[in-house]
Amino acid sequence: MAAPKSANLSISKPLAPIYLLFGTQDYLIQMMKKNITDEALSEEERDFNYSRYDMTEAPLEYAIEDAETVPFFGEKKVVVLDNAYFLTAEKTKTKIEQKVERLEQYAEHPAEDTVLLIVAPYEKLDRRKKIVKRLEKTAAVYELSHLTDTTLFNILENVATQYGARYTKDGHEQLIAAIGPHLGQLANEVGKCALYCGTDRPIDAQVVDEIGSRSLETNVFLLVNQVMQRKTADALHLLHDLVRMKEEPLKLLALLERQFRIVYQAGFYQNAGYTQNSIAGKIGVHPYAVKLALDQTRLFSSALLRHALEKCAETDYQIKTGQADKLLALEMLIVEISRRTA
Repeated sequence: MAAPKSANLSISKPLAPIYLLFGTQDYLIQMMKKNITDEALSEEERDFNYSRYDMTEAPLEYAIEDAETVPFFGEKKVVVLDNAYFLTAEKTKTKIEQKVERLEQYAEHPAEDTVLLIVAPYEKLDRRKKIVKRLEKTAAVYELSHLTDTTLFNILENVATQYGARYTKDGHEQLIAAIGPHLGQLANEVGKCALYCGTDRPIDAQVVDEIGSRSLETNVFLLVNQVMQRKTADALHLLHDLVRMKEEPLKLLALLERQFRIVYQAGFYQNAGYTQNSIAGKIGVHPYAVKLALDQTRLFSSALLRHALEKCAETDYQIKTGQADKLLALEMLIVEISRRTA
């Protein structure tokens, strides 16, 4: 059984007769669909030789009949099967019962002049199913869920290049810290930065700071940084800004606790001899988030981090039992933890 490809996302001729794209990164799936279609068909050919079928609405046999039909005024045709839920264990609301054996038969002898593109935007395939086993033997399979940082950088560098801009490593790291590993959002931010920089200025950390958006998680990271550095007034101002942005205090408390826990765990595993990437795998965050957390461990001892986590749990209990006002309790928590960092 061939392993799914995820690192190399380039498409070149000769094209495979069947491609299977699955995973949760919608931006990547759309990008791969476009790359495969662009390689197979010219703009003029698409009106005649491109078909798309939503498997939650259209019978599978219609799509297979289309795939078996010769192209019209062209060498190739592309037939897309979207939302191929029958390859997974996912429960989908549809009245159509697909005759999957028809696809099994086609996969044994695919049409030479058709590119069949099967898209399953789900986290996992159900490898117990006969059709999945068949496709993993005969199709070019791409898992589009988890990206290495190198692949992520290359994709975003390509986005910047399309605008004539230069994407840098420190700009990339700053953007990951601000947005997190959310590819669609990252691509939009790179496009915005590229338009701002043009061809004259690189997209570096300073540019990202100047015009980049910040996720809620990033603001919470900054909040923790300010608390650790005993910048109590700055921390309270940022808290009030977030509340004015309609962020729920209990949600902010949960994210504060999560960040303190990441810092505590990162320090623990580093002391145990784990590398940055290994720590990321252990605690389930992006490697750059671990790098930032390790920087924060220099500001807090493990004892103070345990104290911060205990105070977060205590504050959560007080709020949920009605013993304290939500915002006031959060303010008092910040003041208390800041005081203990001395």
